[in-house]
Amino acid sequence: MIELVRPDVARHREWLDLIADYDRPGLDGGGLADGEIAAMADPQTFADYVQGMLDHEVGRNVPEGRVASTSRWGVRDGEIVGVVNLRHELTDFLLQQGGHIGYAVRVSARRQGIASELLRRMLAEAAALGINPVLVTCDEENEGSRRTIEGAGGVYDGSYEGKRRYWITLSDKPMGYAVRPLSTAPLLGRLVELRPVTEALAAAVKAGEAQPDWAPDFPRDDDLVALAMHGVDGTPSQVWGSRLVVRRADHQVVGSLGFYGPPDERGGVEIGYGLVESARGQGLITDALRLAVPAAEAAGAWVQAHTAYDNVASRRALLSAGFVETGAVNDSGEARFARPGAPREVSS
Repeated sequence: MIELVRPDVARHREWLDLIADYDRPGLDGGGLADGEIAAMADPQTFADYVQGMLDHEVGRNVPEGRVASTSRWGVRDGEIVGVVNLRHELTDFLLQQGGHIGYAVRVSARRQGIASELLRRMLAEAAALGINPVLVTCDEENEGSRRTIEGAGGVYDGSYEGKRRYWITLSDKPMGYAVRPLSTAPLLGRLVELRPVTEALAAAVKAGEAQPDWAPDFPRDDDLVALAMHGVDGTPSQVWGSRLVVRRADHQVVGSLGFYGPPDERGGVEIGYGLVESARGQGLITDALRLAVPAAEAAGAWVQAHTAYDNVASRRALLSAGFVETGAVNDSGEARFARPGAPREVSS
């Protein structure tokens, strides 16, 4: 029986025993490069390492370029037999190679189902955070890890620089992401990044300066309106302002999404969005809504949206994101949709 425990400085000796029985560079699932491991023999260095993992689980003191993550150690009969880590978001590197979950098992404990158990238990953690699907990767030549991931339901999605990429869909959970309250930080999804509009970008747009990462047919007229609603950097008006929809496959800006200002006196916000013609039909808006709407709700707002009756794609995206058509319309005759939690006069 394996117990999954939080990192603990009291297990320093057991952790060093794990490292002595490990044969790969660095420590997969442990957040350490090969050159960093020797320093962990020092108690203070190890204590700092452990505290960092505990901080990162709650999104505290996360270094630039890293993401919040959950780390656990697998313990059996007092011995650390493996480590596992769940990253709450996917940077470009993690999306290409690292994945959501990394794990490592000591040599003497392999071929005993431990990797499968670590992965299974951390998939449950991912589900609790709202992450679905989950990306897991392994080296091309690591046959054992490949079998572990495929045994957990991993569907192969190609390789990148020697890493096999698998998506595991949690069939009994809705599609989504780890939720944190809306802020001025970018939101990273599987297909899109939602990047807040800065004052500098808004000024460049007003000056007619096209940007090198814009899709050829960006911006639309609606995007120009959205870019003008940027707010002041670092303020609530920016938090609840517009974001660029960046397609992660090629890092091109293909649309905009945002809220029409901070929550009103009832706590409500309205979301609007749109894509250039060349980016439609790729699931990008659905992905964007799955990022932005729960973040807004985590910040204390309830969310509504309006869309034209004949805009089938937009209606489908809203329904997929958990909105319900209320039967009401706005002044333009567009159908009103609301998420659960909206006041009765809005949601009915």
